[in-house]
Order: sequence, then structure tokens, then C-alpha cells
Amino acid sequence: MGNQGLTDLPMKVKLPEPEAADRSHIEELIAKRRSVRRYKDRELSESVISRLLWAAQGVSSNDGLRTAPSAGALYPLEIHVVTGEDGKLEPGVYRYIPEGHTLVREIDGDMREKLSKAALLQPMIRNAPVSFVISTVYPRITGKYGSRGLRYAHMEAGHAAQNVCILGVELGIGTCTVGAFEDEEVRKVLKLPANEDPLYILPLGYM
Repeated sequence: MGNQGLTDLPMKVKLPEPEAADRSHIEELIAKRRSVRRYKDRELSESVISRLLWAAQGVSSNDGLRTAPSAGALYPLEIHVVTGEDGKLEPGVYRYIPEGHTLVREIDGDMREKLSKAALLQPMIRNAPVSFVISTVYPRITGKYGSRGLRYAHMEAGHAAQNVCILGVELGIGTCTVGAFEDEEVRKVLKLPANEDPLYILPLGYM
């Protein structure tokens, strides 16, 4: 009788402290990840942009699977690349096509100022040489999973953004995952179709 109810008590287990000397390289990168809002006045090469895009949504297997997990391998996400005047790429807005690992320019001209205004005037979006905008086409995933697919799309966006953040640390590229923006204004700036919704803005620049 005296022990009755003890199993209902919360049990606390002290875990071993992670030893810095034992950390793997990926653990070191995770430990160093921080939101970065100020960037050096230095362009991002096409090679760096290519690697970051691949990390976000690149094809990583012969059967078409990608770097970020996706419920049912339905891949509702789209990645848009917003470039400024001083980069290797012509200024504009590009859509990333994972199959073939290519960019398609959809809008000409430097749209960073307009994108910054759509994102509540956050200056790092205006000042970053490149921004990625992650959007989603919900019907690709809700067609199979119903309303639960909304959650799966958001989870996938988090996976993709974290991949960019971690590879960015390795490459000396900082970013800040931005969710504070006016959806309709971002949609107008990027000329997104009606069935595509913006989820994240990731300004990118050297730290």
C-alpha cells in the first residue's frame, strides 16, 4: 500500500552532457547555427546558390527522392530565388526545378525592395544578395492526406529550411528564417499562382 501511486510521479533523468571533443562535424554545424541578419557586401556564386538549393529540395537518389523528407514523397514545396543587381545571376526571380537541377527566370529585375516591403520592411531581405522563398502547393499533398496534409507541408518546409541553415554554416553563409510577411503581398511580388502559398523567406549572405 505504501508504494501505491509512486508510478504517477514525474521521473527526471539527468542526461550526459554532450562533450565538445566528441561532437561529429554535423553536431558542430548544428551548434553554430544562429539567425543572421547582417551580411557582408559579397555576392553569392552560382555554385553556392546551387548547393543551397540542392540542400533544400534537390534530388538525392536515382528514384527521385529529395534531400528533405516529404509525406508520401509528394513534394508540395516550391523554391524561388530572388537575386539582386550585383550577383552572377541576372537580377530577378527564379523558380528552382529539382528535376534537372535548373533555374527558370520568371520575373526580370531586382525585387528585393518590394519583397522587403511585403515582409514588414525587414532590412535584411532588402540587403541580402539573395533570398530564397519557400512556398507550397497544398493540393499536391491534401489530395491524399486531406487537412492533415497542411501540417505535412509545414513540416517539410521546416526540414528544407533547416538543411539550408546547416549547409549555410558550413559555407560561411548566414540566414534568418522569416515568417513575418503579408502573404498576399509576397504572392504579388513573386506573381505566384492562386494555388501557391508563401511559407518562408530566407535571406542569404556571407557572415
